[in-house]
Amino acid sequence: MGKMTHHRIGRADIQARAERMEEVLSSVKQAALMPEAKKKPPRINLANTTEILGLTKSKMLHRLAKGDFSGGDRSGSRTWFSIEEVQDMARKLGKRHPHAEGNGIVITIANFKGGVAKSTTTITLAQYLSFRGLKCLVIDLDPQASATTLFGLSPYLDVENEESAHGLFKADEDADPFKAVRQTYWPGIDLVAANLFLYGVEFALAGRAPKWGGDIFSYLRDLLPEFRKKYDVVLIDTQPSLSFITANGIFGADHLLVTVPPSSLDFASSAGFWSLLRDVMASAENARGTPKFWENVSVLLTKVDSQDKSAHMIRQLLQKGCDDWLLPVPIPATRVATNAAAEFQTVYDIERYEGSHRSMKAARENYDNAYAQILLALNHTWSVWQNPDQFEIKLTPTTPDLFSSPTADEVDSPPEAAAA
Repeated sequence: MGKMTHHRIGRADIQARAERMEEVLSSVKQAALMPEAKKKPPRINLANTTEILGLTKSKMLHRLAKGDFSGGDRSGSRTWFSIEEVQDMARKLGKRHPHAEGNGIVITIANFKGGVAKSTTTITLAQYLSFRGLKCLVIDLDPQASATTLFGLSPYLDVENEESAHGLFKADEDADPFKAVRQTYWPGIDLVAANLFLYGVEFALAGRAPKWGGDIFSYLRDLLPEFRKKYDVVLIDTQPSLSFITANGIFGADHLLVTVPPSSLDFASSAGFWSLLRDVMASAENARGTPKFWENVSVLLTKVDSQDKSAHMIRQLLQKGCDDWLLPVPIPATRVATNAAAEFQTVYDIERYEGSHRSMKAARENYDNAYAQILLALNHTWSVWQNPDQFEIKLTPTTPDLFSSPTADEVDSPPEAAAA
């Protein structure tokens, strides 16, 4: 009787399986995005356009007849608009804050746990804001590159290092940050893509930490003023860990958005998020001597299952812990969103839904209502930056025995672009 075979797995085996998985992923992407294997911007029907613009159908048609609005393609019994046409109409209606130009707000979406809809929230929030005339840049800081994939790109096949977030963390001070920026299929949203080589950046930043001290947390922040001048909103998607890269995204932000599904494990993880963030902030402040303040911090409930009895209890616990940071309107879990994700799409990508029209309408409204809260916070920040004399700026001292709050010169915010 011959010997039995026992195969020990080594690097060559891992490499072979990695290549096979890349091929499988590529074939799935091509099948989902046929015939060109690239995403295309959806057309927006008249009903959705009126909802985005906040107009009744009669007022919309009146403005079209008067020539206030242009565009629209009548196909059969429906009128369709391009995303650019919707954005132009939104700007004409004043949907874009007057102080947004040249004073971009950076909002970082974070949590230290995976599967909490950070990437989906980042992309759909950018799409929601884009519909309302805001120019957006998405920076994907997650080596798993889920946000990049949702834009129809393969992080393995379509993203080179120099054309990715990896290029933002180069030690060369003269490097052009816009070299990493690319246009996407969605007009008004540009992208700094990610790939697995971002893991290498983590080790590089760790190596620089002893030399730079607390400044290691502000590496990305120093690049953002150039982006602020061009984009109204910069959205940063982070990985599910408090790494140096994630800390750069958090410390470079004006707004911090934490996504949390209402489950016991996610609730426990979110409690750890604040504790760990507190410790990192203390370490950074001790090293840099400069406290960090955000213009807004919000907690958004995601993937809420109305049939789950424990969800209500977890929401109450989050309300006790997060108080007014918890946004009152959550994003429910829907089959529409789940089916869209299976085809590398979001609810805003869907042009024609094969299922229930009512379900599709409800899914979009859920996202719209949740993101209206965030847009309100963005507009408030722009108003503060535009007219600082009309607001009393309050800062909570870091420790209760401090004699006074930090002065404006001792605080990271407002950013240079916003203060100009």
